[in-house]
Amino acid sequence: MKYPKVSIVMPVYNEQEKIENCLKSIREQDYPQDKIEIVFVDDDSTDNTLQIAKEFKIKKIRNGKHDYDIGKSLGIKASSGEYLMFLDADNVLTEKDWIKKMITPLLEDPTLVGSQPLWFRYNKKDKFFDRYCTMYGITDPLTIYFNNRSALMLWEKKWKNHLIKEERDYFTVEFDKRSLPTIGSVGFTIKKEFVLKTDYAPAFSHLDAMQDLVASGFNKFAMVKLDIIHLHSRSFKDFLFKLERNFGIFIRDYDKRRYKWDVPFARKIYATIAMLTFFVPMYHALRGFLKIRDLAWFAHPFLSFIVIVNYLKIYFLWKIGLK
Repeated sequence: MKYPKVSIVMPVYNEQEKIENCLKSIREQDYPQDKIEIVFVDDDSTDNTLQIAKEFKIKKIRNGKHDYDIGKSLGIKASSGEYLMFLDADNVLTEKDWIKKMITPLLEDPTLVGSQPLWFRYNKKDKFFDRYCTMYGITDPLTIYFNNRSALMLWEKKWKNHLIKEERDYFTVEFDKRSLPTIGSVGFTIKKEFVLKTDYAPAFSHLDAMQDLVASGFNKFAMVKLDIIHLHSRSFKDFLFKLERNFGIFIRDYDKRRYKWDVPFARKIYATIAMLTFFVPMYHALRGFLKIRDLAWFAHPFLSFIVIVNYLKIYFLWKIGLK
């Protein structure tokens, strides 16, 4: 098969501990290396991130705005590939043919907008909260109960939401505005011409971009039977900080965001009750523990409770004008 050029857009800031493994996994792909462009958008890192990256033949772009979405927008503008892939420094490709498997569905079916890997790769040696996020396929437990996760739990084998058909290596799905999961990052691959149809500048929000495309009728995607390493949170403090930061950004930019987590009211009530009462999260924990004997599964009921209480508090303060 004649494979197209892929530009990997990677915004980074002070990632010296993670960046080598990420870039190495890209340069070890059996995809033609002259067809892989790494667009490295550095936000004025003060550690050795850039020095490490230069060994892997990158295309360096400066951000300097300390804004992740601006970094992605700059990377899109600087890219020269027919296809774009979005990776972070804490991602590692798990197979030598990873890029091939992500590109293939888009070549087989030109009506597909993009492709998303289905699982995170589990490693029992990872930090406790990294294992937790990996096993549940999340960075935020709310996505489980809003039913808009972009990845599966490790005990789940099939993508069921809005499924059109199952191929050997991927599921073809069709979403609408209210069923669109949080796809668009952590290895997401898309033809560049689709991204250019979105409001990608001066800042690129992958959630808004996918919402724009689906609203315009570009609503078919491939959920690929692949996993990816995603090292998200090394501690409880780190985990909670990232959730509160992201929720804060969502509130700050609410008026200009198109993806507003617009789920039915009944689903919001269900999610709140489920996360507050422990029963459904405990079911998920027990189900997962039977698959992989790791006590990190049982953090879920407690984290669900803590997260929803924090979200309700922040939401209430926002609505009364104190946030």
